[in-house]
Amino acid sequence: LCGPANRPGRTCSGAAVTEFLSYTVAGLSLAAILAVGASGLVLTYTTTGVFNFSHGAIGMLGAFAYWQLRFDWGWPTIPSVLIVLLVLAPLFGAMLEIVIFRGLQQTTETIKLVVTVSLLFSMIGIANWIWDPDVAHPATKFRGPNIYIADVPVTRHELITIVVAIVVAIALRFLLYRTRAGIAMRAAVDDRPLAALHGARPD
Repeated sequence: LCGPANRPGRTCSGAAVTEFLSYTVAGLSLAAILAVGASGLVLTYTTTGVFNFSHGAIGMLGAFAYWQLRFDWGWPTIPSVLIVLLVLAPLFGAMLEIVIFRGLQQTTETIKLVVTVSLLFSMIGIANWIWDPDVAHPATKFRGPNIYIADVPVTRHELITIVVAIVVAIALRFLLYRTRAGIAMRAAVDDRPLAALHGARPD
């Protein structure tokens, strides 16, 4: 950034600093997306004791559901997001918990892993059945006025991903370590019978 010689006292040009900050913002946005995905894996394992290999496929179905509502059926952005996050995702998660994951509590780790891998391929098959894999499903990013940090534009899409990742991390930490429900969930994973004896409801 500061030239090939990088001599003492040599200052970086404004253009180079701007370019560096642009890459930094883009990297933080991508890291935020990965952090949210990782948080989901950690949350699933912490609260159920199952390392869910189908976690990414569940996110894929949510993304396709949003595309279906927003771009294929023409719903507005906010209602589409709320329907996916507050209605479809919780219902799908509850179904998986009641039908599949609850029955895996007393099984071996091998069985748990095989079941989640099977779910992964099943969800990919469902997505290919509903949405033609040979047809593109383009989706535009969240639009709005850019925010400038040291002359570097930060799009609304990038800002949302970074803020959401931070909020999710703080909220999950608070849930699992500062609330009775979170502590009960962790206790149920460690020892379900003992947690039940102390008044928790593992299911």
